[in-house]
Amino acid sequence: MIQVLERAEKILSYLAMNRRREVPLSEIADSLGMNRATCANILKALKELGFIEQISYRKGYILGQKIFSLAGTDHDPDRLKALMKPLIDSLCKEVNENVMLTVIRNDKRLHLYNAEASHAIQAKVIYEMGVWQATTAKVIIARYSPEKLNDFLKLVGMPGKDWPEVTTRQELVESLEHIRSQRCFTVINNHFACMAAPIFKNGEAVASIGYYLPDMRLTEESKAKLEKKLIETVRKADLILED
Repeated sequence: MIQVLERAEKILSYLAMNRRREVPLSEIADSLGMNRATCANILKALKELGFIEQISYRKGYILGQKIFSLAGTDHDPDRLKALMKPLIDSLCKEVNENVMLTVIRNDKRLHLYNAEASHAIQAKVIYEMGVWQATTAKVIIARYSPEKLNDFLKLVGMPGKDWPEVTTRQELVESLEHIRSQRCFTVINNHFACMAAPIFKNGEAVASIGYYLPDMRLTEESKAKLEKKLIETVRKADLILED
């Protein structure tokens, strides 16, 4: 039994070192000096336990959702980026505006991926900023359950100067409810517009997709088109992430 556990640990470690791609059984077994049949049995058990995943039949293996849940994260950011990149690239090409994939890490909003438009005048995308400053983070937080929001506030605290319109817990709840009531949320500030919508995995908001552009390009007609295309994209994203 101990030997099996040691082999399972080696397999998980090998997948972690190669987490940006799907790793075939033959490579795992040969690299770790295992009999392929033995390796296949261990992979099958790890897959049934949720520690590894196989994207499709006859494809290679990647670390599974349970590994990241045990580590205290909602998902594998590398896998999320890989799955969402084709959608974001396609959306950017269709609307010709900067499109970004955003996640929350502790008290920060981080960009996992950004596809750039071809306009001469661009809105500069900042890689990292406080969650309460970012529309792309607020649309995620707005989908938190009351329990998760309570835990999140214990971690990051109230917005303070990062969201001056919100000064009390009640005002925060009401503002988040307003954001949640809109499938796509838009904020215009300092001549720039940000439009964002959350994406879900198993009913939980795990990231968001959004635009960032100069507000001079946001007419009623362009806003309607951008919203329509963004909503279509996040629906596709939800289907991809659905187990």
